[in-house]
Amino acid sequence: MKKNKLKIIVSLLFLGAMVFSSCEEDDIAIVGLEEIVLGESIIQLNVDEVQKIVVTPAPENPTENVIWSSSNEQVAKIQYTENGLVAGVKGISLGDAILTAKSEGGSITKTIEVNVIVKIEKIELEEAPDGDPSTTKYNVIFTPENATIKDVIWSSSDPGVISVDQNGNITAVSAGVAVITVTSVQGQKSASVELVASGNPAILGLQYCSVEGTGSYNADIITTTGANVNINHSESQPANNYGFYESEVLEIAAEGSFTLELTQSNTWSKSKVYIDWNGDKDFEDSGELVIEFGLDDQLNDGPFSQEVVIPAEAQVGDSRMRIITSDAWVEHGICGAVPNQTIKDFPVTIGGIAYCSISGTGSYNADTITTTGADININHAGDQPSGNYMYYANEVLTVTKESSFDLALTQSNNWSKSKVFIDWNADGDFEDAGELVAEFGADDQLNDGPFSQTINVPAEAVVETVRMRVLTLDAWVGYGLCGEVANQTTKDFKVNIQ
Repeated sequence: MKKNKLKIIVSLLFLGAMVFSSCEEDDIAIVGLEEIVLGESIIQLNVDEVQKIVVTPAPENPTENVIWSSSNEQVAKIQYTENGLVAGVKGISLGDAILTAKSEGGSITKTIEVNVIVKIEKIELEEAPDGDPSTTKYNVIFTPENATIKDVIWSSSDPGVISVDQNGNITAVSAGVAVITVTSVQGQKSASVELVASGNPAILGLQYCSVEGTGSYNADIITTTGANVNINHSESQPANNYGFYESEVLEIAAEGSFTLELTQSNTWSKSKVYIDWNGDKDFEDSGELVIEFGLDDQLNDGPFSQEVVIPAEAQVGDSRMRIITSDAWVEHGICGAVPNQTIKDFPVTIGGIAYCSISGTGSYNADTITTTGADININHAGDQPSGNYMYYANEVLTVTKESSFDLALTQSNNWSKSKVFIDWNADGDFEDAGELVAEFGADDQLNDGPFSQTINVPAEAVVETVRMRVLTLDAWVGYGLCGEVANQTTKDFKVNIQ
């Protein structure tokens, strides 16, 4: 009897525990997913690139998980957290795959398209001129070259000045300046070029202003001597008092000189000679009025003759000489319709080597730069130049191939270092092997100086007039050979290689 009572008590306790347990489980709420929101519908990846995906669920804290899958794990592999609210997709190989995010119960599904591609790292512009001065075309250079998606969008900052179509064809519309920009559809990489249009009708680039005159004024004879190629002009007054003599080209050497002789048609004239030294298609810059023959308000008999020295900073390339012969009692004009004058233009080709411009900032200077043992030495002592750059064209170092000379340098402070370059092959830069000829001071330390080093002139050096470029800069930073370079002063010297 006692055993039966014990069995009954144990059974009742067991049933009570079951009932209690069942009530506890009923108290835990099941929160199902009602919506899966994804931040993107398309993902583009490089091979081996991983991108994070975050799910925004509704309601906010569901107990139902999100399950992820990839339609092609050989292209895009997906991994995710236990609840599936954060996932990561990795590009495995080039191709396309679909990622599927599904609620655990299967009632809600969202997808993302994955394209595993070769992404664009940068784009650049390369001009492909078509020979028409009013139009040109630019091709887009992609890096890497095998980028998968090469679609681009072209735009102009001012289509009323310069227009561009979606094939990169550019057209001058009116005088002014506009920036042409191309942007890649994939990656939003961009490249730009600033272009100038001038004239009416407009052409791309600058052009010399038109000019004409009236009256009986003329430079009957214009000749040069001492140039590489001289002109020997003799012609009466041209129509509309203006002539451009395309076949009579004056060829001159940079930093050289020539003599110009001129005879006027009458004594009540004066003449002014301009040369566009910097190639900016005008005659208005300092030094571009190179000769004045005759005085104002008086008779000027002539003939006239004067030497012209080509400035060191003259731009190598094609330019123009403009000669204006006008009434000595009136003002002359360079552009437009100007009474009482005749204008004659001649092409000018300035030969030589074009070196990149450079400037700098900071208190760095080579106070002294001297050479010994050369055919002709330099003995330079100078303060820091304006803009941290100067070309000392009159301080000439003359050397012979396969010879040597010693170069000594003193810096303005001991937190500097100096590098000396010579353009041995006369190609207009200092980047070839052996053109860094001296390094004074070490990186990342104080360098007291003074310094000295023997420099050997290579046998393969080109017989030419080139430059030596001396950089003095902060010992804790890098240097630059062109452009605006912070914490550096640059001094250039002429080098004659014999």
